[in-house]
Amino acid sequence: MGRRKKDADLTAPDRLTPRTDTSPAADTPAGPPATALRRALRVLADPWTMLILKEIFNGTRRFAVMQRALNIPKQTLSLRLTTLCHEQMLYRRFAGPGQGVLEYAPTAKTYDLADAMYAIWLWHQANPDDADILPFEIVHKQCGHVLGAQYCCTACGEPATGASVTVERSQPEQFESGPRPRLARRNDASFTAAAPQAGGLVAASLVGDLPCNEILYLLFQGPRHMLAIAAELGLGANVVRDRLDKLRALGLIREEAQGRKLLYSVLPRAEGFFPLLLAIAEWGDRWCNEGQPPPDPRRHACGAVLRGRYRCDHCGDWLTRDALLIRPRGGA
Repeated sequence: MGRRKKDADLTAPDRLTPRTDTSPAADTPAGPPATALRRALRVLADPWTMLILKEIFNGTRRFAVMQRALNIPKQTLSLRLTTLCHEQMLYRRFAGPGQGVLEYAPTAKTYDLADAMYAIWLWHQANPDDADILPFEIVHKQCGHVLGAQYCCTACGEPATGASVTVERSQPEQFESGPRPRLARRNDASFTAAAPQAGGLVAASLVGDLPCNEILYLLFQGPRHMLAIAAELGLGANVVRDRLDKLRALGLIREEAQGRKLLYSVLPRAEGFFPLLLAIAEWGDRWCNEGQPPPDPRRHACGAVLRGRYRCDHCGDWLTRDALLIRPRGGA
């Protein structure tokens, strides 16, 4: 109660508003600095979307099979598939006997998300109490081991971590010009009913929540106070507080008193999410910038602009989709 009251004193008013005066500073763009992560998450930031893409990567193509596997409402699945087709991540085709069965097939844009999907799976491998949501294994065919891998800089081969990656700004700096995606109350209740495991919430609800990802990505760049997070991301203080509480409950960030303010920083458990955020940001660079240069290039400690890929822990080879086998957990 005391902490909440202290936060309330520090965060009024609840929503930060752009400047409206006529001083030179008013010419500064009102939107927050653009990021490749945010641009990518405009497409991906939905928990059901991430689970649908997981099924697509596992080889599921038909509506009925997908609906049964995910226990997702039919209307919800139909809307998400339509959106993914509109985003040119899936396309409809007829296949099967007599070519009369409708399927949803992935495009190159979807296959290019492979590293992000590996990152989710590897998170669960590192947190086995959450593993029920992924009842399968990924095996690296070259060495025959169940996948263990690190996201590495392709220029030097060294791991890309929160300590080794620096986020820069393009020049001239890019700002968001359009409105943010609507931050309505998400369908957590229906999602939780369909995927009640705690792991489901980590793998899909967190990954599919734009503010959670943005806040975590920002905290990897350095500790921040709550109001600084709200100002940098252009979010209301109530939204930021809610997501900080969620990230704390998942053991991903810490909260420390610093005078009358609260300082937030990442915990070691969060490090497994950093490759996921990097992979999504790099995907955003390739597919979501509409011909503009990357708004926030990431630079590795070796000096190169980061181009990351996963590298097998066992044999050292760079991972490719064709070199991986998906099988039921514990299968031979």
